[in-house]
Amino acid sequence: MTFPAKKHFRCEILSWNSVARDAKKLSDLIKSSRYKPSIVIAIARGGLVPARIVCDYLHIKDLTTIKAEHWGITATPDKKAVIKFPLCTDIKNKKVLLVDDTTDTGDTLRVSIEHLKSFNPEDLKTAVLIHKTTSDLIPDYYVKKIIKWRWITFPWHFWEDMVTFVEEVKAGGIHSEEDICSELKRRYSIDLKISTVKEILSDLDRRHL
Repeated sequence: MTFPAKKHFRCEILSWNSVARDAKKLSDLIKSSRYKPSIVIAIARGGLVPARIVCDYLHIKDLTTIKAEHWGITATPDKKAVIKFPLCTDIKNKKVLLVDDTTDTGDTLRVSIEHLKSFNPEDLKTAVLIHKTTSDLIPDYYVKKIIKWRWITFPWHFWEDMVTFVEEVKAGGIHSEEDICSELKRRYSIDLKISTVKEILSDLDRRHL
């Protein structure tokens, strides 16, 4: 599996409203399947928000997390997915729902499944908002399927992604706010306001003090 060259690919930015709608749809899919988890486990960081919304619609109070890391800076995978913060909850003989925001390579979901199975749950199913076919692991539940790869920016990591993209553009010798806006659109199909770019540049200046 290969990803598009980092210097030029499409980025799709999702709104809070669209994510909320998809989380409701994901919950409906789980309900329709008649699977009744007793606990939801979010893969931090991406799965935290969708997992909480799913808990709301499924009337599940028990929510906990693990942290798996695979992606480094925006749109750049690390070499291997690893569990950074392991499970600290007893799930033996419980029905578990593991939630993340998206599957990209499938590695994060795979290492998380392997980790949780070592705790001997009764059953374990997986759910994501968006499944990319670049992943060789298909989750049990997903709302949208992406065939042609693109980077997805969820609202909970919008700022992190935009700062990284602006840094990439600046590294190529582009510094004026107007030119940065144009280059973001050309490289990543990102249409940012100049006021947002100004704020990002100010943020970068503060970080480098």
